[in-house]
Amino acid sequence: MSLTHPEQSPVPAGAGGIRKLGKHLGAEITGIDASQGFSGEQAEFVRRALDEHAVIVLRDQELTPQQQCAVAEKIGMPRVSFFKDRSVPGAEMLTIVSNIVENGKPIGLMDAGALWHTDGSYLARPDMYTILYAIQVPQRGGKALGPTWFASTAAAYEQLDDALKQRLQGMRAIHSLAHHVEKKREANFAPPPVSDRQRPDDPEVSHPVVRVHPRTGRKSLYVTEGHTKAIEGMERGESDKLLRDLWSHIVSEQFLYRHEWRVGDLLMWDNCSTQHLAVTDYGDLPRRLHRAGISGDVPV
Repeated sequence: MSLTHPEQSPVPAGAGGIRKLGKHLGAEITGIDASQGFSGEQAEFVRRALDEHAVIVLRDQELTPQQQCAVAEKIGMPRVSFFKDRSVPGAEMLTIVSNIVENGKPIGLMDAGALWHTDGSYLARPDMYTILYAIQVPQRGGKALGPTWFASTAAAYEQLDDALKQRLQGMRAIHSLAHHVEKKREANFAPPPVSDRQRPDDPEVSHPVVRVHPRTGRKSLYVTEGHTKAIEGMERGESDKLLRDLWSHIVSEQFLYRHEWRVGDLLMWDNCSTQHLAVTDYGDLPRRLHRAGISGDVPV
C-alpha cells in the first residue's frame, strides 16, 4: 500500500532514528528529549512515523504535565479533558489514567481501555492521536504489568477478501457512549465518570465502517467492540453477526502489537488506523499515566 506521501522524512536534529517493534505497527523513536519540546521538523517526523507505524514510543522521558502539553500542541490540536475531576491540576488537557484512590475517591479513570476501542469514536470528530505518558507502572516479581494491546485496523482491512471489501463499501455504523457504558457494566468494569461535557445520553454518531486516513489515504476498519452499537439500516441479528466477525478479524494475532510499559514511556498512536485494549492484571498495585487527546477530522 503506497502512502500519499511515501518519501521518508530525513531524521531531524536530535533524533537517533526509528526501530520497528511489530510486523504491522509499533516503533521506537530514539534520540529525542521531549522535555525540550519538539521543533516543527521533529513534530512532522513524529507524524510521519505515526503514518508509517501507527504506534510509536519515546522511552526514558522525564516530563512535567506542562511539557507533555507542549508536545501535544506541536503534534496537533489537543482537546480539554472531558473528565474535569480526573484531569491533571494546572493541565486540563491531560486526563489521569490510574487505579489510585485518595481520600476514598479515584484520582483518575480506573478501567480506561478495558474493551477494544479507538479513542473518541463516539464523537462527531474523533481523536486523531492519543499521547500517553507513563508515571507509575505496576510490577510483580520484576515484571511490568498492565500492558496495552494494539491492533492494526488498516492491515486488517487489507487482508479482507475482495467480496467482503465490496460489501462493506458505503456502510455506516452507529457509535455510542451510552452503549459503551452499558457494555462496561455488563463486563463488571467501572464505567467512565459522568461529567458536564460527557453524559451517557450524548447523541449517537454515525461513521463509515471503512475509514480513509486523512493523511495517507489508507483504508481501515472503523468498528469497535467498545463503542460500535450497530450497522445502520441492517437487521439487528445480521448487524450483530457482521460486527462480531469484523471484531474477531481485527484482533487476529497477525495484526497485534503488545506494548510493555516502562516508567518514562511517551506512547503515541494513530486512532484512525488502530484499536487498543488495556490489560488490567495489576489489581491494587498503583498505576498512573497522563493522557492527551488530539482532535481529528470527521471520518470519511
